[in-house]
Amino acid sequence: MHAFIRTVLFAGLCALGCGDADGTGANTVNFSGPVSIVLDKFKDGDVRNESFDSDKSITTESGNPYGVFLSQARAVLGRPPAAVVVERVTLTLRDARGVTSFEQFLGGPLTLYFSTSQVTVNVGTVAQASGPGPVEVTITADRAQLAPINNDLVQGSFKVGIRVPAAAGRPRSFDAKVSTVLYFRALAL
Repeated sequence: MHAFIRTVLFAGLCALGCGDADGTGANTVNFSGPVSIVLDKFKDGDVRNESFDSDKSITTESGNPYGVFLSQARAVLGRPPAAVVVERVTLTLRDARGVTSFEQFLGGPLTLYFSTSQVTVNVGTVAQASGPGPVEVTITADRAQLAPINNDLVQGSFKVGIRVPAAAGRPRSFDAKVSTVLYFRALAL
């Protein structure tokens, strides 16, 4: 799986476009790429206050795909990006035992967030994740909302997390991982 993700990452990293900070004008070069991270704290023993809160540093995946994304962005842009924004996120159930779909163990609204030691920014939501995925996250954080952690996004020093109520009728014994694929855009201005 990691070799496939790296192949997709390198294939997607060469996408360039012209625009302003939002990708619509003519003064900025944009750079896009997918990054995958697996969140794995979804089992019966991880439920706290009837909810899950699973996070992981963006740089801990094998091969550090986010670090590769930033390196490729620097190479294409000719300097470190001025900002990094999120364009798209998908969630897929992976390596599950005791469950076959999200709604069996995840209830209510799901929030995807980025955090540092000082700040947490909600990035997107899913009203109710269902099936095995991929499930699209509705992105709610634009460049302005990500500004408090922009330096951490540009340096790759943040965590990706999911906060969601646990399903009331979840199995007594289960263990699941959530493959989270994030599509970032590095901006020159």
